[in-house]
Amino acid sequence: MGDDDDRAEQAEASPRRAGRRRRRFARVLLVVCLIVLAIAALLWTQRRSIADDIVRRELERHGVTARYRVAEIGLGRQRLVDVVLGNPKAPDLIADWVEIDTRVDLNGAKVTGARVGQARLRATLRPDGTVSFGQIDRLLPPPSGKPFALPDFNVAVDDGRIRLATPYGLIGAKLAGRGNLANGFVGQLAAVSERLSLNGCGIDRLALNVSLRTAIAGPSLTGPVRARQAACGDVRLVSPVVRLDAKLSPAFDHWQGQADVKAEAIAAPQARVADLSGAIGFTGVATGTRGTLDLASGMFDLPQLDGAGLSIAGRYEVGGVPAFEGRLGARGARLDDVLIRRIEATGSAADGLPVAPLLQAATRAAGQAACRFDLSAEVAARPLAARIDRLAFVAANGARATLRDGPVRWVSGQGATLNGTLAMGGGGLPAASIRLRHAGPGAPVTGTAVVEPYMAGDARLALAPIHFRTAGSGATQIDTRAELTGPLGDGRVERLALPIDARWDGGGRLTVNANCVPVAFDRLRVSALNLDAARFRLCQQDGAILRVANGRIGGGVGIGATRLQGRLGGTPVTLAAAGGRFALAGMAFVLDGVKSRLGSPERVSVLDIGTLTGRVANGTVAGRFDRGEGQIGNVPLLIRDASGDWKLAGGVLSLDGDVGVRDAAPDPRFEPLRSDDFRLTLNGNDIRAGGTLKHPAKGVKVSDVTITHDLATGRGNAVLDVPGITFGDSFQPNELTRLTFGVIADVKGSVSGRGDIAWTPDGVTSTGTFRTAGTDLAAAFGPVTGLSGEIRFTDLLGLISAPGQVATIAEVNPGIAVTDGVVRYRLIEGQRVQIEGGRWPLGGGEMILEPTILDFAEDRERRMTFRVKGVDGGLFLQQFAFDNLNASGTFDGVLPMIFDSNGGRIEGGKLQSRGSGNLSYVGEVSKEDVGFWGNLAFQALKSMNYRGLTIEMDGPIAGEMVTAIRFSGVSQGQGTYSNFLIRRLARLPFVFNVRIRAPFRQLIDSVQNYYDPKRLIERNLPALQAEQRRREQGLPPAPLDTTIQPSESETVP
Repeated sequence: MGDDDDRAEQAEASPRRAGRRRRRFARVLLVVCLIVLAIAALLWTQRRSIADDIVRRELERHGVTARYRVAEIGLGRQRLVDVVLGNPKAPDLIADWVEIDTRVDLNGAKVTGARVGQARLRATLRPDGTVSFGQIDRLLPPPSGKPFALPDFNVAVDDGRIRLATPYGLIGAKLAGRGNLANGFVGQLAAVSERLSLNGCGIDRLALNVSLRTAIAGPSLTGPVRARQAACGDVRLVSPVVRLDAKLSPAFDHWQGQADVKAEAIAAPQARVADLSGAIGFTGVATGTRGTLDLASGMFDLPQLDGAGLSIAGRYEVGGVPAFEGRLGARGARLDDVLIRRIEATGSAADGLPVAPLLQAATRAAGQAACRFDLSAEVAARPLAARIDRLAFVAANGARATLRDGPVRWVSGQGATLNGTLAMGGGGLPAASIRLRHAGPGAPVTGTAVVEPYMAGDARLALAPIHFRTAGSGATQIDTRAELTGPLGDGRVERLALPIDARWDGGGRLTVNANCVPVAFDRLRVSALNLDAARFRLCQQDGAILRVANGRIGGGVGIGATRLQGRLGGTPVTLAAAGGRFALAGMAFVLDGVKSRLGSPERVSVLDIGTLTGRVANGTVAGRFDRGEGQIGNVPLLIRDASGDWKLAGGVLSLDGDVGVRDAAPDPRFEPLRSDDFRLTLNGNDIRAGGTLKHPAKGVKVSDVTITHDLATGRGNAVLDVPGITFGDSFQPNELTRLTFGVIADVKGSVSGRGDIAWTPDGVTSTGTFRTAGTDLAAAFGPVTGLSGEIRFTDLLGLISAPGQVATIAEVNPGIAVTDGVVRYRLIEGQRVQIEGGRWPLGGGEMILEPTILDFAEDRERRMTFRVKGVDGGLFLQQFAFDNLNASGTFDGVLPMIFDSNGGRIEGGKLQSRGSGNLSYVGEVSKEDVGFWGNLAFQALKSMNYRGLTIEMDGPIAGEMVTAIRFSGVSQGQGTYSNFLIRRLARLPFVFNVRIRAPFRQLIDSVQNYYDPKRLIERNLPALQAEQRRREQGLPPAPLDTTIQPSESETVP
């Protein structure tokens, strides 16, 4: 208990001691305060002058020009008014008033705050980045080396404005706010600039209006930054607005925040991106800033590309090594209409070829995909390097393409590294997967492309896996095999297969198939031509089948002897060529020994061409052909020595040139003809041809010919239009056809008409109608004058006519000239003429040509029989102008004529009187003409009566005709001289048998010799008188001529 009492006493004593110590400190403090108050009271009375002296001395010491007025000096506040610092003409600071709060403690006086009314400050941003406030810089303390920090200082600014001159332009700023700068300041900062520019870039009408706040963690800025535009070169950011929300560290060495960005557009002369918006997050230090960005745009219109929007999102870094990693995208994009049309137009580049539907479908799908698509790429980029991890293309029509499993890298100065898989398909595009393998820059790129069979319409393309290899130099090799099915013109090829070996040197040289390659197809149809399966080899020309060097295309193909079989329509066809060459450089080709056979063996059509040349240009194939010959089916016409130009354009084949036409018969019916304006066109199955046929040597126009033929049906026709062939001294029928040789000659006249030839797979028909008028000619049976008529052929090629053809003859003279005849006939098979009959008026009766058949196909006899019926002797003599003869009686007879290669002759010809008649001479004769005895004889014989008269004729018409004339029952006629002797002689029965050997056409003259006494006396009396003189002179008699009638001294024609 003792210890507890002691502790209680000590506790009671301690408060008493503490109370005594506090009373002593209070008395000392009171004394000090009294002293301070005394001093302060002294200073307070002198405060204005003291403060003014101190401020002036400090300003003078730093060389600062100043003007101000001290309005109030107190222990806690000092107020200056009308403050001007710097050059009075261009002050650095103007303030209407300034108040400074101070605090005095044991450590001395301390400024705790400042307030400013309206202040104007001038400042300059130097090129080194420091800011100068003019003479005010002399009042600023030197750098302490300590980290920057906002002072623990209360500030109130009612209206502070600064004019900041920079190398980029002038900035005007306004600040208003109050609070502790280190923690709790709240204010508003506004800044404007008409234009700021740097290195060709500039900002027009910049305006900033942000709220400033300070806190222990550091200051923050919140508010918009606007501009009319920001531009670099021709690229402008129109009406940008950045809503800034940024925080800085107390030392201003770290910052972070976000900027919400909006702009009306990004515009360039040929590009525009509208409605840019998004957010940029940032955090950084003095060495660099990094953050995220997510920006998107509205409609964009770039060169050759427009769309609904662009986007960029990802992480970025600036300040140190700039970098970006994120996603780029385009939404609702569309290629330029010109490019789309160009893509779609590419589809027509192979029109008429098997790949045309495939190319059209692919380009159409590509064109549709290009109308609207989204594009995205996952990329990473740093200066001089980039990486693509994924690339995706998605079109509205369903087309897709992705590059994945990469990455694809690019490093400046080293090149690219390509790895990944490119997959594509959908939307009508071919489906393909392309795998790329690449060890690194400079190493070969290898890969395999697997393309699914691509079908469009009735076309199909199948490719074997495509193996490719690209060396570091760029040299590339591609190997595959293609199998193609598709249309060819208006035809089709089935499973055309060939290998492809392509080599590219990485520069300007490409070769495809430098060696011979096998080519095969299962079926080939061109128009109506269907070819069966075939295999052959194509060999390179000029180094490769295809060669591209320095932008120039070369190479070509060569083909050896080739034979193809098939059908043309329903017609068998065989095509062959001895060889051919095609050069890509000039798109020119040559085919040698072309031979084609169409149709079954019994009606084959032939077309052979010695040399066929051509060139492909502007969608047209054209060239020349030489040594062409052929025949169309059963048409008995041959084409020979054809040459000229040909062209294939728009699916139409045309030939123009010079052709010869011959008769296909072993024994030609007409001589070769020629056309120098022959033209043939083949349009689908339709063949049309035509030209003018002329005599090749004399150029006489024979006919205009027009030919049509349908390959699908095998039907066609030819029209031969003969406007008029004129025969005369310079041109005769035998120069057109040998059939007239030896039948007619010396033709003078013209022939016109039209022939039609038609053919089908079943055969050939031909018709025609030809006419002549007033034609003169020489026939085997005599001269013909004024031949006229029209003949209608039912088989023109066979020279067969309809029955009942009529020809009128003004005059014919087979030895007896007859006029106004009519002959009915028809041409029958085998080059024969069937005479149905002919009639001529003759001496009151008629001469009749009896029916017969004349065969001109062979060298054989042709028989014609003329029958004389009811001819009046007197009229007959008058018709033939025997003016001195008179006759009576009626005659009948027959003249069988035979014609062969030796000419014409009469066999068994006979004229006979029906009864008695008279022959008399009615002319005058005098004694002076014939002498006494001659006159006596003439008077006795000038009129003779007969009971029968027969004339028989045998022999050649153009040679010596043997004519036997028989008179029976001859007596003197009325008016003759008679005496006793004559009357006695007249009682005797007379029979005259006269045999004449003379050309047939002297027959009538011979008859005149015997029936005209004057002619008998004139010819024989001189001989009698000469004999009488010989006897008077004692000479031996002249040798006796035993002939019935001596011949003339020469044969009279």
